[in-house]
Amino acid sequence: TSPSSSLGSNSSRSDDSGTCRIGFLPGSKAAKLSLGVPFCVAIAHHLHTQRPGIEYVVPVAPTLDIQTLATYAQPATNPAHSLITSPPASLHDAQDPAYLVTDDGVKLTLHTEFPAYDLLRQCDVCITTVGANTAELGALGIPMVVILPTQQMDAMRAWDGIPGLLANLPGVGSLMATVINAWFLRKKRLLAWPNIWAGEEIVPELVGRLDPKTVADQVLDYLAHPETLAQMRARLRRVRGDVGAGDRIAHIAVQEVLSQVSTTRKAVTLEKA
Repeated sequence: TSPSSSLGSNSSRSDDSGTCRIGFLPGSKAAKLSLGVPFCVAIAHHLHTQRPGIEYVVPVAPTLDIQTLATYAQPATNPAHSLITSPPASLHDAQDPAYLVTDDGVKLTLHTEFPAYDLLRQCDVCITTVGANTAELGALGIPMVVILPTQQMDAMRAWDGIPGLLANLPGVGSLMATVINAWFLRKKRLLAWPNIWAGEEIVPELVGRLDPKTVADQVLDYLAHPETLAQMRARLRRVRGDVGAGDRIAHIAVQEVLSQVSTTRKAVTLEKA
């Protein structure tokens, strides 16, 4: 299926099974994943205690393999895990799709198809970090909650845009990166692409020392009020314009991810040379 044929109007979920489905997009770079993966597992854990029937899916970025992603779900292989109150999750990859699962049975299914339009359009709501993901979700008209936990300020070296550029200037160490990002956060800015396009917050942006349970409670409130999600979808569609505009925006987002794949492969080639 071509990317454009997988788009189209997203006035509602395309899955009629009745299953509630939530997508997690924790990022593709190590600095984002170190907090994003345990944070997403923690959100799923809290949601499971209140609403056990929810299905959780993770579209895995093409720059990432599932074994590497899984290391961020374990305290032993992710030093930043201790900054988030989150249960560890183990990788089960004997079947396709593979999945992460916690000791109390919360499963996050890992999907490697790219672009993941069909999977994303089956989600009631997605929880995502900042970056190209928000442009893709916006183009598809998918409701989202954008999270940026700042428990580890140096992690924002992985930010897109001006903050990431500043934090990665030659000679800028971790302390300076922390200072730069703290300064940037004090100035209220729109971070998600749909909000930037609209000039106002149409999808929630949660920034700071976030609590996974608080985010989970907000998601539960959205699920309890589907009319709110419907309003968010409608506003996203108005911002993206017609379906052709949505195709173009999503294509830009995909090209951005593919450029990251190319950069990663070049870096690996140079390391091996």
